[in-house]
Amino acid sequence: MFTVRPITNADALRRCVDLQMQIWGMDAGGAVPDHQLVAAVSAGGLVLGGFSPDATLIGFSYAFPGWRRGKPLWYSHMTGVLAEHRDAGLGYHLKAAQREAALAAGIDHIVWTYDPLQAGNARFNLGRLGAVASRYHADYYGAMIDVINRGLPSDRFEVDWFLRSPRVVARLASTARPPIGEDAVWAVTATEPEPSALPGRPHLDLRDARILVEIPRDLNDLKTAHPAAAAAWRETTRAAFQHYFARGYAATDAFTMPNPKRPRVAYLMERAAPDP
Repeated sequence: MFTVRPITNADALRRCVDLQMQIWGMDAGGAVPDHQLVAAVSAGGLVLGGFSPDATLIGFSYAFPGWRRGKPLWYSHMTGVLAEHRDAGLGYHLKAAQREAALAAGIDHIVWTYDPLQAGNARFNLGRLGAVASRYHADYYGAMIDVINRGLPSDRFEVDWFLRSPRVVARLASTARPPIGEDAVWAVTATEPEPSALPGRPHLDLRDARILVEIPRDLNDLKTAHPAAAAAWRETTRAAFQHYFARGYAATDAFTMPNPKRPRVAYLMERAAPDP
């Protein structure tokens, strides 16, 4: 199994730099340097490490303190796990430990960004953790050359994780949720069931309380095999998210719709963002 604990000493924080390069396929110039991690921890931030039974560092999460609208928060800049240890629950335990540490420090709001077309991250951040998104940043970091991000503009959702909200408490407790999307209409959907399908034109005239936005099932494979289709998904979903966020909608869930002929990954967008 694994253990999760804070990392505070310089040698261990230096190992987090190597870990970043392994997880994201980046060079040293793209990684958060160890001296920045040391400074962030000294200033009230948190670096958590996930360790295998032989004490090997296999995952980590990094957050630093920030300030929004007159209130303190943490900005969770990175959370990652080595590929061979994913799907074992370490990412969840890192975020759960981050939440507990934030609450103990008097922080009840954490924000972070992620690529809205990364289906696994979408399901984890919104579906499992209960975060919500209502802000869209086009090409947030500029051109990125690491293995995961290169090939598309670095568009990002910025999510809010309201740590004491009933939504978050319920999701972390794995409380059963009502059926998703049964009464929702599609704002974006693929033109055909093939994994390489292009998105259809976005419907930007919807007034429904709940709408759905489809995204690719595997963005990394799509970028490799069909880069033009990946670019079309970026452009189409960007238009839809920016439009509906500006009109008061929020992305409140992400899920796979089970269908043997056409499994689809979609966001649920709701007109009124949930209360913190």
